[in-house]
Amino acid sequence: MKKALSILLALIMLFTMSVTVFAEENTNLTFNNAADRIFNGYKLLNLSTSLKTGAHHTTHDGDHTDECYNFAYTVNEKYRAILQAETHNNGRNELWGEGGKPATAAGITDIQILDYLTGQTSNYGTMRQVADRIYRAILTESIAADANSLSGNATNNITQGYWLFADVTDLSGYDTNSLVMVDTKRLDALTISPKTALPTIDKKVKDIEDSEDSNILDNPWLDTADHDIGDIVPFKLTATLPSNAPYYTSYKMIFHDTLSAGLTLKTDSFKVLMYETEHKATVDTDLNDGTVVTAYFTVKTTGLTDTCTFEVSCDNLYAITGVTKDSTFVVYYEATLNADAVTGNAGNTNKVFLEFSNDPYDATSTGTTASDSVTVYTYQIKVNKIDNHGHALDGAGFTLYKKSLGGTYTAIGTELKGAGMTSFIWKGLDDGDYKLEETTVPDGYNKMNDIFFSISAEHGEPTPGTAALTSLDGGLMGVGVVESGIIDKDIVNNTGTVLPETGSQGTMLMICGGALLIVLAAVFMITRKKMSIYED
Repeated sequence: MKKALSILLALIMLFTMSVTVFAEENTNLTFNNAADRIFNGYKLLNLSTSLKTGAHHTTHDGDHTDECYNFAYTVNEKYRAILQAETHNNGRNELWGEGGKPATAAGITDIQILDYLTGQTSNYGTMRQVADRIYRAILTESIAADANSLSGNATNNITQGYWLFADVTDLSGYDTNSLVMVDTKRLDALTISPKTALPTIDKKVKDIEDSEDSNILDNPWLDTADHDIGDIVPFKLTATLPSNAPYYTSYKMIFHDTLSAGLTLKTDSFKVLMYETEHKATVDTDLNDGTVVTAYFTVKTTGLTDTCTFEVSCDNLYAITGVTKDSTFVVYYEATLNADAVTGNAGNTNKVFLEFSNDPYDATSTGTTASDSVTVYTYQIKVNKIDNHGHALDGAGFTLYKKSLGGTYTAIGTELKGAGMTSFIWKGLDDGDYKLEETTVPDGYNKMNDIFFSISAEHGEPTPGTAALTSLDGGLMGVGVVESGIIDKDIVNNTGTVLPETGSQGTMLMICGGALLIVLAAVFMITRKKMSIYED
């Protein structure tokens, strides 16, 4: 009997409790950090107390101690069959004694049930498994709770005993399955801190400076990147499972991803990988070390119920061999930066949220995470053609070239020119090295020298979750405007000749110079003649 009555310490499970004044019959129960959550309570064991008599009845400063009382636990008849089955199926051999294990669960006695529960440890895994099996059986039998809709925002008065509390909150952002098994013996007030187990979602993008690098997959995964229009941009979505994943018999996971108008999805680029841990998924930069599980997922781009661009879903992750609570899933896909891309600090932001199973006891119940996003930046060059008086000058044409890894400059599109065109814009440029050439020169003007310049930019998350373009520099083309992403440059064409012409100022100088030489020679000759006369 003493072993059975030691249940106070053995059955307190996982949670920090605050204990105040002693009471014999009732406990004021509160839930910590659970103001918007609802719990049902199932009193598995009843508790009765009585004062001892004789020498055992002692007091200390007028208060009775545990030594003053007899405590007796009895099985609540509502749960007898469930507790018998749990004990019969999972009890260890030493529990049965000389009589051996009963042939059926109906043969399990109250003492054996109490000994089985007392023999469990306060280890989360052990007690959570016991609580999970008991609660599933309660739901299967549709047994009504002994304490319904206990509020996490109030103090709830319950009778003392051994209780199972289940979180029954209907909230999409929670994992609504926290289970608590606790003994309320001699507790006037009890505070329970239920745990919340949630999956996580993270989105990353690849960046490249393609004047210096050719293999984008070797580069790290980032929260921001910049690209040229026409670039194929790699994205990665990473999802982890909640810590209580082992208590699900089926687990649904759906990635809801939304691309901005400036990115066009490559529907043939999807690949799903599974990793043993989140760390292994993080360090696999080129995604060559994970287990390919694409066949277990479905990609959906039409008929979606929300505004996302696509969904990648698996109705039951446990159909995949080797899934554990530490398993991490990575969705890889690509998109092309298109002509609708926004330049400058607004960027092209893309986000994802995860829909997931949030109740092990209801396969249809799902919750959602908060969104995570990445931003792709792109820039533009604007050239304004003017004469040496600052007036707009038409008749010119320009070609922009970008330097590749091998040092070759390749034209970006075709020459820009047109009747009346005095401004020339190249939208959707990445960082890198460029050359601007005046490939059509206005009549009567000199061709400008080719301009070799570099675009560089800094972008990232100055504050967590807030992407920003912080600087934009066009080198010889000038400093760009961060807000618009525009590098604006005036190009001056000079008119006139380089070599001297008839009637030109150069000719007149030559004539004047020659005349001056003739005069000086005459002066020299006259002076020389006069000196000769004096010498005679």
